[in-house]
Amino acid sequence: MGDGFHIQKALAMSESANPIYDEIGKSYTITRQTDARIAAQIHGELEGATRILNIGAGAGSYEPKDADLIAVEPSAEMIAQRSPKAHEVVQASADDLPFDDEYFTHTMTVLSMHHWDNRAKAFEEIKRVTSKKFVAVTWFPECSGFWLLRDYFPDIYRIDRQIFPSRAELSAALGIIQTKPLMIPDDCQDGFLAAFWKRPEVYLDLTARNAMSTFSKVENVAPRIEMLREDIETGRWAVRNSKLLELPEADLGYRIITAEIS
Repeated sequence: MGDGFHIQKALAMSESANPIYDEIGKSYTITRQTDARIAAQIHGELEGATRILNIGAGAGSYEPKDADLIAVEPSAEMIAQRSPKAHEVVQASADDLPFDDEYFTHTMTVLSMHHWDNRAKAFEEIKRVTSKKFVAVTWFPECSGFWLLRDYFPDIYRIDRQIFPSRAELSAALGIIQTKPLMIPDDCQDGFLAAFWKRPEVYLDLTARNAMSTFSKVENVAPRIEMLREDIETGRWAVRNSKLLELPEADLGYRIITAEIS
C-alpha cells in the first residue's frame, strides 16, 4: 500500500469488526454478480477519476477494472470472496477510513450506506478523503412500487424506509446532490432485492434470498413465499403484473446519487 494509508488504524478495525455480511454473505457471489448494464450507468459517473475509493466493496462488483482503486470492506467473509485479480482491499469501516485527506479524487459505494453504523461520521470521512466527487447507488423504497413489497412483504418496505438514507439526509450531509434512476434490466445478473422483478420464481430460491440482506430481518418468510409460489403456479402473479412483463427494464426506486466535493 502506498502513501496515504494508515496501517495501524486498519489493523485495529479488523480486530473488532463483526459486520452483518460475516453472517449472511457466505454464498454471496453465487447470485451477486456484476451486471454490465448497471456497471455502465455507474462508471459513467466516474469519468475523470484518477484514484477511486470503493466503500462497502464486498466481493468487488462494479469496480472499474483499469482504475487506480482501493476497496474498503468491513467483512472478512466478503473479502475472502474477492477474486485474486480484484483491486487491493482494506478491512475498514466507512466511518473510520484509514487514508490521508483528499487521497482520492472520487469515492463510490454501491448499496452499502444502509449498513453503515455511523452514517453522519461516514459522510464526514468521505468528504475528508475525497477531493472531487462522491458517487453512490442507493434505494428509495417509497419510489419503488415493487410488487414483492406491495403484495407479500410490506414489512420489508417499512424496514428499508428506516435504514436507507433519505434525500433530506443525503442533502444535509453532502450539500447539493444529483439523482438519476438506476434502470434495472429484466435479466439483471446481480441478485439484489428488486433484481428479479420480472422473474418471480427466483424469490422462491433460498440461496437467492440469502444474498439479500433485508430478508435476514424479516420474520415468517416461509408462508409468504408459499403464497408467491401459488400465485406463480396459478397465473395470478402474471395477471396482477401484466404491464411489467412488457418492459425490458424498470425503474424500481434505485438511484445513482452524485455530489461534488469541495
